[in-house]
Amino acid sequence: MILLLDMDGTLIDDRGYRAAIDATITRFCQQHRLPVFTPSDDDVAVLHAHGFSNEWDSVAFLAGVIYAESYRAGEGRPERPDYQMWTRRTAGRPGLPNERARDVLLEHGPADLSGLFCELLNHVTDVQRSELTRTFAEFILGSELFASHYGLSASLNTPSFLATLDRPLIDGTSLDIIREHASCIYTARPSLAPDGHPPVHPPEAEIGLELLGLDDLPLIALGQIQWIADQHGERVYDLTKPAPVQALAAMLASQGVEPLLSLRAAYHLWKHADGQAGFECLNGQDVFVAEDNAGGVRACHEAARLLRQHGIETRVHGLGVAVATAKREALAAVCEGVYDSVNHALADCFRRAIGPQSGAANRLS
Repeated sequence: MILLLDMDGTLIDDRGYRAAIDATITRFCQQHRLPVFTPSDDDVAVLHAHGFSNEWDSVAFLAGVIYAESYRAGEGRPERPDYQMWTRRTAGRPGLPNERARDVLLEHGPADLSGLFCELLNHVTDVQRSELTRTFAEFILGSELFASHYGLSASLNTPSFLATLDRPLIDGTSLDIIREHASCIYTARPSLAPDGHPPVHPPEAEIGLELLGLDDLPLIALGQIQWIADQHGERVYDLTKPAPVQALAAMLASQGVEPLLSLRAAYHLWKHADGQAGFECLNGQDVFVAEDNAGGVRACHEAARLLRQHGIETRVHGLGVAVATAKREALAAVCEGVYDSVNHALADCFRRAIGPQSGAANRLS
């Protein structure tokens, strides 16, 4: 039995990210003399359900919508934007989230703001070029770590929102289940690169692991995927969930395979599809993936399909974790069950894995 565990919204109540969205939008609007319209929790849930899992995409999109609505209002008082309508316009479009958001703004926003929309959304991952991403990064890391990691001057004098506002969602029983099984943290949070390689992303996933008390667990996060993408001239988003490379690497890492070897094997299988070397340890395994985002579950199903082509049989069981209706509907399409909490999800998968007559199962009742 393998456990792949998403972090934000699953293991962690990511209040830090949520608060940083509001703080970033507020500061940006005040600096640019725009009306301050921060998103509701439902607005953010709809963004997540449409693939906007990275906040640098979301804040840039939200700022563009505020600009568009304020421009149309002219001298009048702008109404609160319908962020959910704007987000739904991105459905079915090709491209990365920031590209889909940009194209929607270019199509439905004022033509006079076309240059601004491109400026906001073309470089969302670059703290040097994106004012919004730079502000967001300082809020979540805290000014001290922001300055030391990026070598940039801090401007906010703020503590880390991740360190001070995030809260664990797992209880003691769930911690026992995670530690007693082959587990890997499987997240799109930015992270450091594999050992010995220069960092590209900040250690946000590492902050989360420390908060959870799981810093000895294998981690396959954005920093590791960025590293393998850079090795082969790929776009990181083509390898990160919902693509199968991250899922394949996480499955191997759960079995004790070193992250570097896991990443190389996962990329090779995905890119060349010419053998299953190194994946024999996954044959016959049940893979339970706890996620609040349907894309992470789809990635595991796609990974299982690739493995099956080479005689490696894995059975993927999606465990959706969400309260918001939009997320639950998206998860229901790819999961065997959708739960209000990760503790209920892990208890259920543990019962199924070991059988109802086990004393350990009874201990969970």
